[in-house]
Amino acid sequence: MNNTFSFKRFAMLFQKHTLEHIKIYLLSLGVLTGLLFVVLGFMSYTNGGELSSKSQAVVFLFFLVFAGSIFTSLSFSALGDKRKAIPMLTLPTSNFEKYMIAWLYSFVIFQLVYLSIFYLVDVLVLSLSTPVEGKNQLAKLFHINGIEAGFFIVYTFFHALAIWGAVFYEKLHFIKTAFVFFACVIIIVLLNQLILKNLINTAILKSMPFQDLRFMEGEQQIVLRTQPGFAHTMAVIIVVCTLLLWCSAFFRLKEKEV
Repeated sequence: MNNTFSFKRFAMLFQKHTLEHIKIYLLSLGVLTGLLFVVLGFMSYTNGGELSSKSQAVVFLFFLVFAGSIFTSLSFSALGDKRKAIPMLTLPTSNFEKYMIAWLYSFVIFQLVYLSIFYLVDVLVLSLSTPVEGKNQLAKLFHINGIEAGFFIVYTFFHALAIWGAVFYEKLHFIKTAFVFFACVIIIVLLNQLILKNLINTAILKSMPFQDLRFMEGEQQIVLRTQPGFAHTMAVIIVVCTLLLWCSAFFRLKEKEV
């Protein structure tokens, strides 16, 4: 039998994991459903029954990233407790199979379940809403050329970051990972500002990384825009970073073999 991956062994591990965690997963799903209903319902109520597609998309992205990151960060919480870590690591399955179970649940299954729940709640809220003018439209989250298409790329990156933190940190996985992420963002922004000030010895109006650059030349405002198609380059960068984080998390898990 293959020591790295066996479909039969993987299926048994998947069944074991599901039976052990199904109750907490269902409870969490109920809480998430309730939160979505309350937030979407409150937004509709405070706007006179109107719930724009943009508002729906914002709620979708926020809960996708936030709830998904928390869920993923708990994937290897057993490693932080020696009583649970030893049985987990000594289980007669490969660490690759254990990693794939966590990845499958937190990335594939979570997105499918979340998408279904969001549309179910969204349709229910829209059916109960009666705007004064016009009619509410269901948000289309699969526009190939729209901003919505980037939602799943964004979640892919945050999922990779969360599962990396779940393996690297034994306690407070989500908080520590979030701290590292925001610290890196602040450092990048400050370095970007410092480099631009040295390159352009003038007043800078806007200089966020990977965005348009605005600065003053005398009394004239100069705008340097990113090249067309730069969004595709950014998508490639995010995908590469995601793959590196996924691989890093797996090899870190391999180091924890007993």
